[in-house]
Amino acid sequence: MRPVAAGYAVGRHAGAAAAACSLPVMGPSRYRNGKAYGRPPDKEEELLRQFGRDGAPPGGGFSAHQLSMVLLTAACLFFLLLGLTYLRMRGSGGPQEVAADQDVRSAISEEVGVIHTKKKHVMSTLHILHDKLAKIAGDHDCGDSVNRSLSVQEAAAYLITLGPDFEDSFNSSLQWILNSSDDTGIKCIGSVPDEKVINTTAIKYLESTRPQMSFVCRFRRAFITVTHRLSPILLGIVIIWGIIYYVKYRWTKEEEETRQMYDMVVKIIDVLRSHNDACHENKDLQPYMPIPHVRDSLVRPQDRIKMKKVWDRAVNFVGSNESRVRTECRRIGGADFLVWRWIQPSASSDNLSVLPSKVWQGQAFHLDRRNSPPNSLTPCLKIRNMFDPVMEIGDHWHLAIQEAILEKCNDNDGIVHIAVDKNSREGCVYVKCLSPEYAGKAFKALHGSWFDGKLVTVKYLRLDRYHHRFPPAIACNTPLKPSNKHMNSVSHLRLRTSTPNCRGNS
Repeated sequence: MRPVAAGYAVGRHAGAAAAACSLPVMGPSRYRNGKAYGRPPDKEEELLRQFGRDGAPPGGGFSAHQLSMVLLTAACLFFLLLGLTYLRMRGSGGPQEVAADQDVRSAISEEVGVIHTKKKHVMSTLHILHDKLAKIAGDHDCGDSVNRSLSVQEAAAYLITLGPDFEDSFNSSLQWILNSSDDTGIKCIGSVPDEKVINTTAIKYLESTRPQMSFVCRFRRAFITVTHRLSPILLGIVIIWGIIYYVKYRWTKEEEETRQMYDMVVKIIDVLRSHNDACHENKDLQPYMPIPHVRDSLVRPQDRIKMKKVWDRAVNFVGSNESRVRTECRRIGGADFLVWRWIQPSASSDNLSVLPSKVWQGQAFHLDRRNSPPNSLTPCLKIRNMFDPVMEIGDHWHLAIQEAILEKCNDNDGIVHIAVDKNSREGCVYVKCLSPEYAGKAFKALHGSWFDGKLVTVKYLRLDRYHHRFPPAIACNTPLKPSNKHMNSVSHLRLRTSTPNCRGNS
């Protein structure tokens, strides 16, 4: 410690002397009381002098940079030695250990090779058996063979023809099939087909679960399968279609029979009315007619069996709905007959036709811009729902429809032609007016009205189409008027013959 202290003191005095020598020379006026006073030293210079004096390292010491380099080098050497040591430990081992390891590997390779060769033979045998059995099963399913399976003896004989290697691996292949939990495509069958085979000695037959078939055979079987599965659906469709067709046929036949029944009722009434008129002229005639005689006068002999149902319905209708005809029982020629008697007084000599009562029943809705066109561009109208052709009876019922339209439009002097389509299921009536203005007036009077329980609707029709359908309407220019001024003329119409071309039916 002493040499260091001595050195430190010597250095301190030397520094002080150097500092004293470095002071600038002052004039005499700057000394006072033996001390020199001059300009105070700069602060930066003072700090530098202090840093240079106090921070200067002693001679022979290491800097911080050199210390960091030493530490980094030591770390690199440490990790390098650690790596070399790890490599040396991994590669340690004498020549005897290496030779033993090579012997073990050779033995394992030989054993694996033997196993691989044996497995290869087994798999080849399985593939050959699978193809053979698939061919046999496919021929059986296609109808070309009787047997679907192959016995074990036949399978072994087949493999012998292919080579001795396949014969040796046959039992191993069977054992592999029994031990496998997957579907190999080959089924082993014992003495009892439904029992599960446990060992190879119990196997009697081999059968393929994946038949091999030709394209034609597969297509035929697929077609048969699809047809068989779809047959219930097709049968159901046929049955439903048959029911619908039968219902439609029955409806059509019922409508036709109803029409024929009403026509028959009209004919019966005409016969009875004519017979009643003849009785007034010839007092020798009986005022009644046997029902079978009326039938024989209206139905031809060849049609009586076919028209029996229509006739029976007409007889029941007359007996329950016709008040002008009375049914009685009379003895004629020693036999009892049901007879009809006409009890209504004879009509006067004027040509009045008694028609069913039809009346207007008011307006269903008010007309506005939504349901009525503001202007008419054509003088022709098509009116729907004026009648039901099935329910109309008589030969002049269409005149009641014409009269009802004229009465509804009694303030319209522009109607010149009316045609009733007697075969229309929509109850259509066609009307032509003198001008579109008259047609618009008739439209407002008829559209949306109730007539005989039906809602009447009207639409405009082009003039050329109207003339194409009703050529006589081209020459009609005379306004039509109802036969009387009373609304009850709908039920009792006077047959008008003054304008036959302007009132027609289609």
